Amino acid sequence: MNNHSHSSPMRSLTSGHGGLYVSAPGKIILFGEHAVVHGKTAVAGSIDLRTYVSLFTSADGRVYLSLPDLGVEKTWMLKDLVSVIDLINSECPLEDMLPPSLENGYTWAQKMAGLTQEPKKAEKAILVFWYLLIGVFQRKNAGLKSANPDLQESEFKELREKTMVDLLAVKLTVKGELSSCVGLGSSGAYCVCVTTALLQTAGIIPPPSIPVGTKGELTWEDDNLEIIRNWSGAAESIIHHRASGIDATMSTFGGITSYKKGAPIEQLHNIPEFKVILVNSKIERSTGSMVELAKKKKDDFPEIVDAIYHTIDSISKEAVDVLSNTQGKNNDCYRTLNDLCRMCNGMLNVLGVGHKKLEQICTLLARYGINPKITGAGGGGCVFGFLKPDTTSTVISMIEEELNKQGYEVKQPNLGGPGVLWHPDRPEIFPPSSRAVTPNSSRQPTPA
Repeated sequence: MNNHSHSSPMRSLTSGHGGLYVSAPGKIILFGEHAVVHGKTAVAGSIDLRTYVSLFTSADGRVYLSLPDLGVEKTWMLKDLVSVIDLINSECPLEDMLPPSLENGYTWAQKMAGLTQEPKKAEKAILVFWYLLIGVFQRKNAGLKSANPDLQESEFKELREKTMVDLLAVKLTVKGELSSCVGLGSSGAYCVCVTTALLQTAGIIPPPSIPVGTKGELTWEDDNLEIIRNWSGAAESIIHHRASGIDATMSTFGGITSYKKGAPIEQLHNIPEFKVILVNSKIERSTGSMVELAKKKKDDFPEIVDAIYHTIDSISKEAVDVLSNTQGKNNDCYRTLNDLCRMCNGMLNVLGVGHKKLEQICTLLARYGINPKITGAGGGGCVFGFLKPDTTSTVISMIEEELNKQGYEVKQPNLGGPGVLWHPDRPEIFPPSSRAVTPNSSRQPTPA
């Protein structure tokens, strides 16, 4: 078992504003929705709409969780977790650097969070936090035992309580730019942010070292990103039962990927910069209900739906080829992607996962030469279209004005950008007072 703890993980990462700041991107599925469930190719890309976490240590032995977007403000005593950690360890033994057992870890998360009923949306976010905090606590506990083999049990427990309270009594705040329940990967981005912040502050992963962007942001080495992906992917299954893992993967690594059920996710390389127009219909939908709807269509018309999935698979593969072999931002590439979006959207509508609001958006964008498509499960949520590099700001303003008048939300995110990042300065999404928890809260995090 790898129980190595990296020294002073937070002191080396403390920003100019005194906290640890991490962010992770959302994602859109570009091609392959629904067909991917049946073993076909899908393509997804990260978008530069991000979820952000700030982490400060507290000086009062409490754990604070603040999720303003969900109306959550919670506080617990960390010593309550200290008192039961040996019992948790006996029920949920650790395996190397893997996340805790989801079944047992979830049960203990419910107990520690005080949530025993079937969780609602906000409560699932609380359970994710506790599942991850328990796992990080277990990992740190194992590291302490390995580093102090000669201590008597009473001495070790005293050391453990002091170390854990110093290190993991934290105030964690999460804020985001991603709408939920519309297929943009907000849950995956949340899980990646919380996972990274907790693993980092406990010294379970080393500080990031790879420069990204122009503002001093850093990301982690691939082997540490893989740890983040594994833990956050497990945590996401608390929110989405049997989550596919693609959201957590995109939020961790960023970029553009192709994937198939049961096969490794493949990162596409040498991708030029793409910008998309992303329109939120503001119609929330259940992914599960849309998958069931498509399944019923396949049960009723198996040969027809199989042919649809085969066509979607061909579209996805063609898109991978175009994206991987684009030399610069040429109009031929955009013309091809535009056509592929139009064809794929037609297939999804035949499956019955469209919505009249989505059709309205698509009709409007088509007037401007943009053929958008549903992204995600359908039945609401978002549509996107590729923007040509020579699209003028005047045209964008006209599109936005028309869509805003009809109550839709419009964004133009870049596609395929970086995954999880450490920020050297406080992101603007957090007001200057966001660190304040109690009069005793600590600006300078305690080293491991």
